[in-house]
Amino acid sequence: MSNASITDKEHQTGSCEVLKSGIETLLSASQDIGLDGEYLWPIPPRSLALLYRASAEHNRAIQIKAESAFGGGLQGGGAARIEALCDTGAADLFTSIGLDLETYGNAFLQVIRSRDGNRILGLRRLPAVTMSRYRAGFLQRASMPNGETRKITFTAREIVHLKELCPEGKRYALPTWIGAQGMLELAHAATSYNASFFQNNAIPEYAVIFKGTKVTDQMRRSITRFFRNEHQGIDKAHRTLILSHPEEGEIKVERLTADVKDADFLRLLDAARDRIPVAHGVPPRMLGIMSAGQLGGGGEVSGQLFTFEHLTLKPKRRRMLDQLRPLLSEIGVEPGVAEDGLGDNQIAFRPLDLTPPKDDAENLPELVQAGIVTQEEARALLPALANLSGGSSEGAGEPIARSAPTTTIQALAALLARS
Repeated sequence: MSNASITDKEHQTGSCEVLKSGIETLLSASQDIGLDGEYLWPIPPRSLALLYRASAEHNRAIQIKAESAFGGGLQGGGAARIEALCDTGAADLFTSIGLDLETYGNAFLQVIRSRDGNRILGLRRLPAVTMSRYRAGFLQRASMPNGETRKITFTAREIVHLKELCPEGKRYALPTWIGAQGMLELAHAATSYNASFFQNNAIPEYAVIFKGTKVTDQMRRSITRFFRNEHQGIDKAHRTLILSHPEEGEIKVERLTADVKDADFLRLLDAARDRIPVAHGVPPRMLGIMSAGQLGGGGEVSGQLFTFEHLTLKPKRRRMLDQLRPLLSEIGVEPGVAEDGLGDNQIAFRPLDLTPPKDDAENLPELVQAGIVTQEEARALLPALANLSGGSSEGAGEPIARSAPTTTIQALAALLARS
């Protein structure tokens, strides 16, 4: 809200107020530059955070991608140098950064340097919802305990701005799931509309009709004001108009609109649910979504995991390391490729283990005999692998009653029993 003065032809001065709408929508356009040279986000981050809370599938997809891409931590000879700079470990730091990248399309990593600027003392994630760019570097709005907002500025050398791939190529990137924006907003509106039904005591919408009496001007104004100001919007749905009337009059109550069918809302939510995995690149099974025609076998899950790892997660890890390359060079490490082997000064994010549990169980006896897996480690894995493979075995170290092992688990148990 802002105040401004106006002057007419007779030089009479008055004042007026300009009120800005408080309704948040992703479709509203915004100017590029704000106060003090601040570059505004193309979509306010608080609107993106609202959608994060509005959909269980959207929320879960963001969490899965961040955890799967970066939750395994770093590997390679240079990983210890990065770990030493993180307060809670590299896995926690980069998973939090990945969460911001998936939610907002942007993430901000603070580089804490010594006073002379020659040494890097620490790495810290700054929540993307609090950050913005401006001409001299970066700006953070931090909420204070007293309710006020404090502005903190950073130079360009203190912040690494990480971004998702974006065809617009501007100062900020749009999140990768932006194609599902409309469905997410629609699903959120439908859910809020249904919730308002119960918030208003589950009263359906009615029209109040007076018969046998004349409606006064005051009644007409009240009815008009109600439908104009009190009836529109998802947060005002299912309200009822109550008016007083003369005793000789009659009131007829008519349903104002057709019955709202729960199935319509369910179909809308199902349509949004089916599009969210496509926008995120997450297999539906990872979100607990079972589609018609899916068998749900282990081979199907393995295939989806393979696609998820190589088409979604692997590019995210590579892009993260590429954007961090200048910073890593200062620390004395460089990105590497885990499949090709990592050197003493190389790092890479740990990929998902795509080996099915059944294959692990079949290979374990050979790994024990070759000395790759110790007998203690095999004993610890034996109960879990027995459950996964469906085999049965006696406790580790107990003799096998049968003359020859018939399953992989039994062979491993026999091997351990002889040790």
